[in-house]
Amino acid sequence: MPESAAALYPNELQSLFDTPAIVFRDHRWTLPVIYRAAELGLISLPVRLVTFDRHRDSLVPEDDNKILDTFRRRPKGFDELIHIVKFHLSPRDDDWIIAGMELGLISDVIQFGSGSGASEDCCRDHKDCRGDSHRIFHLGRPVSEISYKGALADVSHAAAAAGLWETLELSQERCEFAGGDPLVFDIDLDYFTLAWEKYTLPYNDELFRGEFLTDCQSARYDDCRPTDLVKNLVEHAGIVSIATEPQFCDGVEKTRSILSNMNRYLFDSQLDIDTIDVDYHPPYPTE
Repeated sequence: MPESAAALYPNELQSLFDTPAIVFRDHRWTLPVIYRAAELGLISLPVRLVTFDRHRDSLVPEDDNKILDTFRRRPKGFDELIHIVKFHLSPRDDDWIIAGMELGLISDVIQFGSGSGASEDCCRDHKDCRGDSHRIFHLGRPVSEISYKGALADVSHAAAAAGLWETLELSQERCEFAGGDPLVFDIDLDYFTLAWEKYTLPYNDELFRGEFLTDCQSARYDDCRPTDLVKNLVEHAGIVSIATEPQFCDGVEKTRSILSNMNRYLFDSQLDIDTIDVDYHPPYPTE
């Protein structure tokens, strides 16, 4: 990242299975990461985004002054985008996905963890201010979606019928991607939490093993594990972005625990987590 953004992205760039990975605090700061990755030739815009997040983050941003559309038509560069994210997007990080579409950064989104289980709720269309169409697929957890009757296993699933497999360029025979342009693989650490009454409970070892190391059976896949899907996403990504979101993980201690377990179970401990600051004082408005 440019030196001008050092306070926004204080953690050093990391590598996951030879794919660049960057860890930062608040989720809306994924957008400058996407812009910078395109500048460096790692991805092409607009880019497909695959994200793990238990929040949908897809409210329509307030843009009465057409700031987003103006940037898309006449982009002034990275620093201008930083200004937009800092002062014009919600500090609750709940509108950055649609903002990314309006800015011309994001094409379609596949989101794991935000599905309600209702088939009619698994796909949402958005037409941006220039008339371009986008789709957001709201899926359940990978362990469910690559199993029998899941969205990545059953051709009759509503998400599959809506074009999920084509959007992902998913192989018809195996739980892997057939190719295509590099995507952005994005993770919000609050995905690995459970909300119960007033408590936020991080995934423990049992949940990580059950959610990601379980063999999933279906008519299309034989003993496919969610970790296989995760590694395939990393391999087909131009960059991996990880938002720590400590305010939604219930503090620094729980956030670091989640990061450590995610690194161990999903990424074979490839992240150097000792060098990562999960909660730093941000130079921008927060919730």
